[in-house]
Amino acid sequence: MVESRVIRTAAHAAALVTLTSGVSVIAPALPASAADCKPVSVISSRGTFEPQSGSWLQKPIGDKIANALPGRTKYTELVYPAAPNFDTSPEAGVTALIKLLNDESAACPDQRYILIGYSQGAQVTGDSLVPPAGRLVGKNAGEVSVTVPGRIAAIVLYGDPRFVAGEPYNAGTFEPGKSGDKPRTKGELAAYASRMKDYCEKSDFVCQGSTGNPISHLFYFFNGMNDQGAQFAVQQIQNS
Repeated sequence: MVESRVIRTAAHAAALVTLTSGVSVIAPALPASAADCKPVSVISSRGTFEPQSGSWLQKPIGDKIANALPGRTKYTELVYPAAPNFDTSPEAGVTALIKLLNDESAACPDQRYILIGYSQGAQVTGDSLVPPAGRLVGKNAGEVSVTVPGRIAAIVLYGDPRFVAGEPYNAGTFEPGKSGDKPRTKGELAAYASRMKDYCEKSDFVCQGSTGNPISHLFYFFNGMNDQGAQFAVQQIQNS
């Protein structure tokens, strides 16, 4: 039941954003080369049904970060299905993100990372950073190398299905005490707490439980949290 509501919400998001911004779905793009090193690598894990190239929510965030850090960033949209099969699609995303981080970390030893995830992509991002036992899916995807965690400057999540009440990095208009539909164990991402914002809109049925409102899951496009996330990420780079 919850998955069917996610599918309907994602379809509504596609129609809404296309109508309001004129964005159209474009052909898939290859990820940036690991050898193309920059001081900052912004990696976006998109939400269900978002296009492979040009995430409606996260590409504008990447552009804001790039404008604030001119010439210092590259933006990559993680290549994974972002499909409504919530067993295989997030698993593919976790596998792909761990590989990308490990490959780039090896090729670009001075590079730092900003990770952005929306909805399914938020689950992918969070699950990639915890040991396999703490993941909902992708338990056989391996782990990030020991060099990766210290190079992550910022993590910005939106509408996270694994949102956990009471975490110090929670942000937005969420109701205290309410967790997501598939919350992770409290403290699993504690190592990143000072570098992380997990934005949740009040009544969002993904990050506030399945009894919430599907329409609220779309508010991140318009409620200012996208700008807040970009500003947070930039500050994390500038202050470190």
